[in-house]
Amino acid sequence: MKKALLFILLLLFHGCSINQLFLTDEIDKVTTVRQSRFVKHNRAYFSRENLRLFANKKPYLLLIHQKRHDLGVLLHRGNTYELYRFFSPSKAPLRFKTSRYRLFGKLAQYGYIPLKDPKEKGYVIHSGLRRYKGVKTYLIDITDYSKLKTRYEDAIRSYQSNILSDIHDNLPKQLIEPYLRYYSQRADTEEKKEEIQHIAKKLQIALDREQTASTVVPVTNQTPYHYYRYRASMYELGNYLNTPQSRIDLTPAQYTILQHRLETLQQEKLLQEGSLETLIATYETNHDPRFKRRIMELLKAQNATQ
Repeated sequence: MKKALLFILLLLFHGCSINQLFLTDEIDKVTTVRQSRFVKHNRAYFSRENLRLFANKKPYLLLIHQKRHDLGVLLHRGNTYELYRFFSPSKAPLRFKTSRYRLFGKLAQYGYIPLKDPKEKGYVIHSGLRRYKGVKTYLIDITDYSKLKTRYEDAIRSYQSNILSDIHDNLPKQLIEPYLRYYSQRADTEEKKEEIQHIAKKLQIALDREQTASTVVPVTNQTPYHYYRYRASMYELGNYLNTPQSRIDLTPAQYTILQHRLETLQQEKLLQEGSLETLIATYETNHDPRFKRRIMELLKAQNATQ
């Protein structure tokens, strides 16, 4: 008892607060804030001690597992990289002592690749400097709406609002509005239009012409061309190119470049998510070797499960 008291007094003498002495189970640990059938919300306070910035000027990078639904948060502390499986908080972080040139090769061996657009995958992120019980930390707060987003996408793509009858969680508009507007513009029957309106009402998104015109151009200090050339999702870009405003904003050369980017994004999405039958039908017309490789991968996986 005396030794323990002496140890505490020694730590206090060196500048540690009482709070800091008992934070080992709260700092550098992912905790669950909320979890439902379709939504997961986790949070972590990471000590800023020895925390180094990446090229994006942030102290973390996001990675996604290529086969599993698994989001990784990568930190660089001293000479060690730490990968936290953010929505598997019971798993210990993976640690790598390697150069930055070999880092992504090591991560790829574990199935992780950089995540370019968290919003596209259904993640909402809040982060920043915080003081947690007197300790200097960096907060990373992530809500995973991916399952909910997929359910809404299924309903929108098939024009069936009844798919959402058991949904009670709210989906942030920014995760689904471009997708909704993309398919709303392509609704070619009254029945489809009515179903889209039901879905939009559930999301509290107005689909009248005035609202559509006000949302296609992003709120940004960049030109529309720069935004849609480098940042916009496939659905945002498709919506924009279908508006008269795009003809006003863009030169003919810029419009052609954006059309090409849209086609590229559509092909990439088809390669990632297309069914075997769809990929085969597409390959028969374009003879793209990427489609052939993807078809072979799916056939191999299909044979392995039989």
